[in-house]
Amino acid sequence: MGIITAAIPAVAFAEDVFKPSHASVPATMLATALTVIMAVLFIIVAVLLGIRAGGVDDGPGRIWPVFLLTAVLAVMLRVIAALAFEGYSTDIACFKSWAMEVYKAGLPNFYQSVSFCDYPPGYMYVLYGLGFLQNLFSIDANSALFTLMVKLPSIIAEVVLALIVCRIAAREAGRTFGLLCGAMMLFNPAMFFNSSVWGQVDAIFILLAVLCIYYLRKENFWLGALFYGLALLLKPQTIMLAPVVGLAYIYQLFIKKDRIERAILQMIGGAAIVAVVLAAGVIPFTGTQPPDWVLHKYLGVIEEYQFASVNAFNLYGLLGANWVEADKPLLFMSYQYWGLLFIVLICVAVAILQWRSRSQQALFDVSGFLVLSVYMFSHAMHERYMLPACAFLLMAYVFMRDMTTLTFVVAFSITALFAQLFTLYADTVVVDAVPMLVISAANMGLYLIYAILTIKKLGSGTVLIKSPALNG
Repeated sequence: MGIITAAIPAVAFAEDVFKPSHASVPATMLATALTVIMAVLFIIVAVLLGIRAGGVDDGPGRIWPVFLLTAVLAVMLRVIAALAFEGYSTDIACFKSWAMEVYKAGLPNFYQSVSFCDYPPGYMYVLYGLGFLQNLFSIDANSALFTLMVKLPSIIAEVVLALIVCRIAAREAGRTFGLLCGAMMLFNPAMFFNSSVWGQVDAIFILLAVLCIYYLRKENFWLGALFYGLALLLKPQTIMLAPVVGLAYIYQLFIKKDRIERAILQMIGGAAIVAVVLAAGVIPFTGTQPPDWVLHKYLGVIEEYQFASVNAFNLYGLLGANWVEADKPLLFMSYQYWGLLFIVLICVAVAILQWRSRSQQALFDVSGFLVLSVYMFSHAMHERYMLPACAFLLMAYVFMRDMTTLTFVVAFSITALFAQLFTLYADTVVVDAVPMLVISAANMGLYLIYAILTIKKLGSGTVLIKSPALNG
């Protein structure tokens, strides 16, 4: 813990200019100090989980007052950080201008009235509400209050996600376990930094993705499809989860052979629900645009950053290919084709693991494996794209309660934090070579250990190392 708490402020001190954030040194140090506090609380909660809370049934009792106090503390720290530190200046400026423009121009005219918007329609509904409030109360667009408003949706999503984790975990193993798992989500320093310091909206996507996988795990395929559609409407990276989601439907044909008709109905119904959600979200923005405009929007977002790595601390970062164009060669193929090859291999591995672990209902384990594998080996990955895996692994721990999974929740959350720290605190939008090399090496080393243990666990259907409390 001492190494981590010393290293986080060292990252901030190492830079003289904070160009991506345009923040002052005092604001940066305050945000860093709050991040350190979050990291310390996060690790303390993880230690408590590892020592005694992995399966203690502590009887009936009200957990919500304690959860509320914990959530209030977490939100207070987030609000302070959000007010003190503007965030990634380009992202915040885009969110503010889009919020004002989508309200001013209206939904049908929005995409034609702005010169640049690389977000699909989903988040524009949230920004429309922010634009309405900004106009109603005449809030200065450059004020800290408007910056806080832009960051609030993600902060709220984190609290809702923590509440969901707490409730599910309490049902699984008692209220103490639930509180600690909820606190793990509230105090996750990578999530905190992403929403409250950086100002990104990944938490909303992660909330929807977790709900999607949760309901698929419960075999509620209608709600699973609903939340997948909402996530896809919000973020194109939802496509990353398509193998796990699709296989969850397909495997029903083989798992319950006496209910094939129902499985087929679930597949058709799930696809229809996703299509309806997308249509309902897209049509209000169409206006006079051609019918296929949204397809070009999604393809444009995917093709926008065709680089081996976009500040992602992965294999290509380790090879020194950060911001190297994806069509450049690596050995006998381009980075892009290497990335596509790895995606195919990862999908094959996921298909096997998801089938082998079907009796465990290990969808969160498989989802975490998928996201981490794609992040580590696919091209065009951003530094933030491993964040969903941290939430998936925590949910996997809630159901499996093994120390191996808990350890990787902590480890990957810390590396995800450093990835964002080095990106936001860099002198330019490109992370320096030394931290890119060091953190990428750490990430790849962790991933290889994680992948071996996960394949062993999911392939054999066993829990590798149980929490002490689970052992009695």
